[in-house]
Amino acid sequence: MTACAETDTTDYTANYDQEALRDTTEQFFTMLQDEDEATIQNFLEMDNSQISTDNDQALEIKAGFQAWLDNKEVLGSYTPQESDTFTLTADEDGAAIVMDATFENRTGRITANYSTDGTLISFNVEPVYSTAENLQNAVLNTVLGMGIVFVVLIFIAFVISLFRFINKAENRAAAEHKEESRPAPKASAKPAPAPVPEAVPEPMDDLELVAVITAAVAASMNTSVDNLVVRSIKRRSTNKWRKA
Repeated sequence: MTACAETDTTDYTANYDQEALRDTTEQFFTMLQDEDEATIQNFLEMDNSQISTDNDQALEIKAGFQAWLDNKEVLGSYTPQESDTFTLTADEDGAAIVMDATFENRTGRITANYSTDGTLISFNVEPVYSTAENLQNAVLNTVLGMGIVFVVLIFIAFVISLFRFINKAENRAAAEHKEESRPAPKASAKPAPAPVPEAVPEPMDDLELVAVITAAVAASMNTSVDNLVVRSIKRRSTNKWRKA
């Protein structure tokens, strides 16, 4: 079983008085331009519940007043003209009008939304720019964007160029730290003093040896050595004894 949806072709615009909606919109913006900025700012600072029971609707109304503050210097004062274009669209929820209105400095586009009972529930206003102005703004935005990109690239290149100084500083700090942590060299041990050679008594000659022995014998026998005659003692070779 298939269901076919029927297209709603009801013309809801017939439920609204277009001239009345246009007059209401023109009167609202005429009144709005007479309000000073401080009054509108006070309205924007009000709690949403004081504006509407529907929080979303209160936010939309505030957005409309903020749009007027943002664009009124560009648009200038508002003067309704019969030549202003007016378009009405409607559905079961309400009606919306779009009007290209004449302002002092340039054309502005007014959008207003009405409920089914004809109450204004939200609005917006913005300047209308020509094709040439849109192209000019697009080029300006492109140039500005490219300029920002170049500035950022130059800044990045400058930062990168500083890395070499950072590396040098880090290497220098590491070298200083390594030098400080290196242990001090130990003092070399003093060489041991060379051993003093023992004094070797010089050998006595034969006469001295005989004199010493004779003196020792005489002393032991209490004999005077005055009449003793010391003769040379000749050392005999011991080779014969070894041969025997």
